[in-house]
Amino acid sequence: MSNLRFGGQAAGLEGITFLAAHGFDFADLNLNEIDKIRREEKAMLKAAKRAGMFFVAHAPDLRVDNDDGMRRIGEAVSYAELFRPRTITIHPILAPRSNTPEKISLKLREIGVLAALAGEYGASISCENTSEDPVDMKDVLDAHPGVMLTVDIGHSELLGDENKSLGFIKAYPDRIGHVHIHDNIGGDTYHEDLHLPLGEGRIDFAPILRALRELPQIITITFEMPRQKAYEGLHWLRERELT
Repeated sequence: MSNLRFGGQAAGLEGITFLAAHGFDFADLNLNEIDKIRREEKAMLKAAKRAGMFFVAHAPDLRVDNDDGMRRIGEAVSYAELFRPRTITIHPILAPRSNTPEKISLKLREIGVLAALAGEYGASISCENTSEDPVDMKDVLDAHPGVMLTVDIGHSELLGDENKSLGFIKAYPDRIGHVHIHDNIGGDTYHEDLHLPLGEGRIDFAPILRALRELPQIITITFEMPRQKAYEGLHWLRERELT
């Protein structure tokens, strides 16, 4: 049996209902919309339990080295306990070109705070690559053994001649906590990220999915695109025997 589990984004009952009806394994809570989730949390939990689905989560797209951003991320991590997510993805932004050594040190400390907070209820903080190369994640993973890595396959197509996903998997096989999947056509800046449906860009997904299937742990994979496109993407992978 494959170790891959597939899910889509959700910020309310409608998302849970769609994902459950279309054969997804889990829901990825979009904590950017935490107020909406709060209003529908009981119904979301009930629907997910009925469908046998579990949760992962994505923290608000804010910076941990900003006081207000860190406060809001911390509040979201605390709130997520209600859903018991396996992982909570954050954007640490650790590429050297975006930081000073002092900023990196601050970020590592704040990520440790978040990791301890999530660890109180069994979740793991998972750091997503945006513009980072694999080596850029080494310090945070060395500093915090409980922190995991979210490999964003689409982001990995940017800022380089080849997709970096295999580099992350080879460098940190036991620290892959989560995966984001979407297509892309490359680009020289992170702002050229397109989040295309699978097959509409240039990414060769086969070697990446096969490398993930060789890992011993369960790998959760979120389709980061509108739900209908996520459903079509799941079938796209199944047709190519990549699930």
